[in-house]
Amino acid sequence: MKSKMLGRLGYERLLRCSSSSECATILSEQGYLDSVTMPGGGLDLSSWQAAFETKTVALIHKLARLSPQDCAQLLTAYENRYRLELLKSGLRVMAVDVEREGASSITTPESSTDFLRSIVETRNLERLAQVTGASAIYDEIASAVSESRPLALVEGIVDKHGLTLLWRATDMSDMIDKQSVQPLVGEQIDTLNLLLVARSKALGIAEDEIRGILVPVNYRLGDVLSEAISSGSTTNALRALTKTIYASSVGQFLETYKEGDSLHPLDSSLRRWHAARCLAAFSGFPFCAGLPLAFTYLMGYEVSDLQSIILGKENGVSADAIEQSLILWKTL
Repeated sequence: MKSKMLGRLGYERLLRCSSSSECATILSEQGYLDSVTMPGGGLDLSSWQAAFETKTVALIHKLARLSPQDCAQLLTAYENRYRLELLKSGLRVMAVDVEREGASSITTPESSTDFLRSIVETRNLERLAQVTGASAIYDEIASAVSESRPLALVEGIVDKHGLTLLWRATDMSDMIDKQSVQPLVGEQIDTLNLLLVARSKALGIAEDEIRGILVPVNYRLGDVLSEAISSGSTTNALRALTKTIYASSVGQFLETYKEGDSLHPLDSSLRRWHAARCLAAFSGFPFCAGLPLAFTYLMGYEVSDLQSIILGKENGVSADAIEQSLILWKTL
């Protein structure tokens, strides 16, 4: 499965190229977007997003068709969470001045771009929740938005819903399958909860409210999670979290962190940590549900990296600066 990915050589070629059009040529040569016809002038950012979305969804569907029922249901739950990213994109746009930013800042699949833009332009939150499969949490989202709660908290509601469903799908009948998928999902949930606590502390959100938006799964954080929630600052929360298996990422970030700094570098570091765990799955038992799930996660990280590279090339960002935002580049 990993042979279908770009690999280190592919990343190097993309980072060395001079434009997004050249990126398109490289990806075409490698058959990466073989289902997409590249126009002579290249793809705009919306079309790139649509192409990657098509590839990702097609991959999930193919893996699901080839998998036993339990694994197929797990991959479907992953796809549903993937669709919830559209809801979060819409919420981000609704959180800013639409007239100033314009609906063009939404990046959604081509099949739904115009439809979602029209929904966001009218600020029809209920319809947005419906078309992204999130009707079950519409009331909770609407309440948070009406109260002008921080965007991080609103996005946390969406993540909690998607990851809770994904975690439930890991309760598989085959013990080997279950043991192979739960670490991948559980550790992702831990890192999201870790980040949500840190962001909430920076925003001054109350402890009870923080507990209410965390994904209700404590995989390997233990009692340290409660200690972090009860701490008086972001720095103290992160110091507490250095006592977990995620210490390498959190500790390195803390070395240069000052209260009020962006938490984005920590987010990227934790994603790299999780990507490394996904790669490690391929050295284990070869006939289990963990492999297709790990591969799906890795393809998601790869697509995120490609979007960063292409956006960077469009905006004239140096290769060194682009590298700082990549997940798989130094993990492969």
